[in-house]
Amino acid sequence: MNILKTVFRAGMVITLAVTLFSFGCSVDGASLFQKEGCINCHRFKGAGGSICPDLTDVAGKRSDAWLRQQIKDPGLNFPDSTMPEFGHLSEKEIQALVDYLKS
Repeated sequence: MNILKTVFRAGMVITLAVTLFSFGCSVDGASLFQKEGCINCHRFKGAGGSICPDLTDVAGKRSDAWLRQQIKDPGLNFPDSTMPEFGHLSEKEIQALVDYLKS
C-alpha cells in the first residue's frame, strides 16, 4: 500500500509541475534562441553565425505574425528556405522568440 501512495504522490507532483510550466512559467526567448540553435546560423546584436540573415533589426521590418510564421514554417514565406521548421515549439515559446527579437 505504501508503494501506491508513493506512486500517487509522484503523479501529483508531476502533474503540478507540468501545469505550472504550461501556464505559470515564463519562457525565455534568449535561452530558446541558443537552445534551438538559431544562434548557430543567425547573428543577433553582434553575436552568432553569419550564414543566414542578421536578425538584429528584423522586428522593425516584419510583423509579429510574419515572424511567428517564419519560425513555424519558413517554407511558406520563402519556398527555397534552408531554415528548418520549428513547428515543435509551443505558441508560448514562439512568442518568446518573437519578443526576444523585438528586444
